[in-house]
Amino acid sequence: MALKLHPDYDALLGAMKIAAARVCPWSGVIYRSAPPKWSAGRDMLTGVGSMKSGARFNAPGSFPAIYGSTTPELAMIESLAYQRRAGLPVQRALPLVFKAINVEVERLLNLMDATVLSDLGLTADQPRTEQWWLARARCEESLSQAIGRAAHACRVEAILVASAHTTDHGFNVIALPDHIHPPSRLKVLRRPAK
Repeated sequence: MALKLHPDYDALLGAMKIAAARVCPWSGVIYRSAPPKWSAGRDMLTGVGSMKSGARFNAPGSFPAIYGSTTPELAMIESLAYQRRAGLPVQRALPLVFKAINVEVERLLNLMDATVLSDLGLTADQPRTEQWWLARARCEESLSQAIGRAAHACRVEAILVASAHTTDHGFNVIALPDHIHPPSRLKVLRRPAK
């Protein structure tokens, strides 16, 4: 069944072209997890899993996105929320492998910035509280997925956004790997050799 695109996408894309003038460089470390089968460094940087199944800011079949959190605590909260939403008991969702990824981008869109939200005609709560998975179940693109698609169309490299689950443990960063080219980069950090 074909995905029904969000009805406000064209207006959102026009607004995103204005908001994209506010992109800024960002660098930091994000944390993400995966089951052992998909935890190799190369697998952590493809975004293929989210492209296949869809996630908060990218609809199934749209574009790759790498979801991470600015603290390991938030990465665990996000991972467990995803597993619970999928109906998988926590004890069956484990083990998970956590990796640290260094992110350096030139074009980050900050969806926690009031001016950017105003440019997009959004409130701070809209992208944070939307139950995007219900739209996915109906084969519809959610508002947050349309926001991600508009950002992707404007060649944004990463999106900074508040967690839908907590505001006490950092923020989420969604990297768009097909737009990340030098000098921007993503790199899985490894333990130093002894």
